[in-house]
Amino acid sequence: MRMSVVALAVAGSMVVGPALAWAGNDIYFVTYNHHVEKGETELMVMNDFTEPAERSEEEKLGGYFSNMLELEYGVTEQFATEVMLEGFEDVTHSYGKFTGFRWENRYRLLKDKNWFLNPMLYMEYEDLDPKTRFKMEVSGREDGKGEPPEEDQRERIMETRLVLSRDVGRLNVAFNWINETDMRRSGFTDFGYALGLRYSLSDHHHEDEDEDDEHPADHSASHLAHHGRHGLPAGQPTLAGRWKPAAIGVELFGGLGNSRAFGGPFEMQPHYLSPILMFHPSEHVMIHVGAAFGLTGVSDDLIRTGIALEF
Repeated sequence: MRMSVVALAVAGSMVVGPALAWAGNDIYFVTYNHHVEKGETELMVMNDFTEPAERSEEEKLGGYFSNMLELEYGVTEQFATEVMLEGFEDVTHSYGKFTGFRWENRYRLLKDKNWFLNPMLYMEYEDLDPKTRFKMEVSGREDGKGEPPEEDQRERIMETRLVLSRDVGRLNVAFNWINETDMRRSGFTDFGYALGLRYSLSDHHHEDEDEDDEHPADHSASHLAHHGRHGLPAGQPTLAGRWKPAAIGVELFGGLGNSRAFGGPFEMQPHYLSPILMFHPSEHVMIHVGAAFGLTGVSDDLIRTGIALEF
């Protein structure tokens, strides 16, 4: 029943709510890898439709759209910064609100991207309404064990991640360890994880950069004729080719308890499996479509869509 409701919302997520996107995460919705594009600006608009594991009339929790607007800039080839705004609209109860902002910074520790696992540090400040619903990450546990009393005021969260990532040909493998520290409640921290795999169906532009470093003379018309942005052929794709997937991916992400009650019973932890498709209809536009299937009884089900514009 839950997934039938979500399936009916696919069209709605593309029309009723804003379109969704993800560029800073490569193909991923939750996981980050080690890539940063110097001088690149990305505008991303995101929309999920969520069917909650348990609806609540008291909390006005039914099927809902959650939205995020992001603006990212690659300051250097190792450092990127991003500002995000988010909100939601519960279509069951005709209830919605703007819930706050996030400020994210990512720094790859090594300029050389050919290490076995390329480490990146991630730090994000969150100023959010406690009722915010967008799932940019998942952490903690759902039975409340170990949590201090909740405070009815805005959340002040410092999220940090250790990102480990590697490209193997067209395949990217990335792992994130996630810490969400509540600065209002004596540093109480929720833990989470994200694991992502992405396979490019055309040559990926990140690998092209390494070739350019080794053969600077290849910056020529003949080279550009064979390689466009994100591995697309230079110039506009054909009408038929625009809607062929440019990449496929899968994510596994979830919560692992907190600083007072690590781990816990599996059925009390939120865990998700998420297949993803990415389309590249033009040189500066990426479209992401995915679903996140809850693997436990306390996990929601989501349809995720997105559009990213690069400048």
